[in-house]
Amino acid sequence: MSPGYLEDSTVSKQRVPTLVFPALAICFLACRLISRRLKRLSFGVDDYTLILGQILVISIAGINYAATYYGMGRHMAAVMQEGFDTVIYMKLLYAFEPLYITAVAIIKFSVLLMYNRIFPVRSIRIGSYILGGITLAWLISVDLVAIFQCTPVKKAWLQQQIPGTCIDLKVALIANGVPNFVTDILILTLPGRSIWKLQASLWQRVSIIAVFLSGSFVVFASIYRFSLIFQVDMNDIPWTIADAQTWCVVETSAGIISACLPTIVPLIKLLAKGVVTTATTGLSNTNSRSRTTRSKSNTHSKIAREGNGESDSGNGHQLARLESRGGLVRGGVVGDTYNAQVESGSENRSRGSLHLNGHGIKKTHGWTVIEASGDSD
Repeated sequence: MSPGYLEDSTVSKQRVPTLVFPALAICFLACRLISRRLKRLSFGVDDYTLILGQILVISIAGINYAATYYGMGRHMAAVMQEGFDTVIYMKLLYAFEPLYITAVAIIKFSVLLMYNRIFPVRSIRIGSYILGGITLAWLISVDLVAIFQCTPVKKAWLQQQIPGTCIDLKVALIANGVPNFVTDILILTLPGRSIWKLQASLWQRVSIIAVFLSGSFVVFASIYRFSLIFQVDMNDIPWTIADAQTWCVVETSAGIISACLPTIVPLIKLLAKGVVTTATTGLSNTNSRSRTTRSKSNTHSKIAREGNGESDSGNGHQLARLESRGGLVRGGVVGDTYNAQVESGSENRSRGSLHLNGHGIKKTHGWTVIEASGDSD
């Protein structure tokens, strides 16, 4: 036993992901439900199933967090020495396993139901039924093993305090883990063939597949959690099972997130559109004010020059064209911010000059047009 053996602790390492990942799952689930509302769709069976899965994830996260106050993340020797209540810890561990298995199965059912809703084709339906049946059989068998792992049942948390027998928990966990990550892989890849057959461009199909495969983290979490089971030492359970138990929380949270990713596109588009619109509106308003000022200034300058017999070729942003016909002078100035029309309201006109009445200005969208009455020679 090393000098720091009794002080070893992974409590913080267990608590942080236990809080963070379920919180992320809640956020993604909320986004999924909001997206359904944005599309004016009522919640489906897959949505309600996933909500149930989220409740179970919160439950196992709460158990896992509570377990850190009763010795999880510490060596058994330290737990005994510091007087932790091992009976409460073992009760928490006993409750954790069937709830975790149920959460995993419910999330898988939700994903399969979503596939049937999005891809109403025969191959997806048959594949969903098969994988759903395998998942249901796995759920029932593993939960029964977890609940009746000891005879009598209470020996699971009383351990050496009463006579009885228990199965090898480590072997049971390993045996249960294989079907779990195998079905994860099969469910993740199930819609691939149907997506590839969509009447869409290659890029669109690849993009859709990428959205579904972005949930592959749940497969990694499942496999990694499975690898941690081999490190479990039944003589030092609080220390050796802590990481595997916390990764159960990470795995189920990742399952919730994965199930939500394909359904939150409408919300992402709305948020992206809002950001772009806000930025564009701000820039447009700034440019509009600048162009309006320049347009007014250039218009008055051009009229004054024309009255003095001068001409202007413009600067690339504006184009002036003056026509004189029967005492009427029209000037056209190209702009993209507003239109203005100025009509003469003065009866006292001198030769070679224009008399404008400012009350004749009217703004619309598109071209800037200047109309004025004047003398012609």
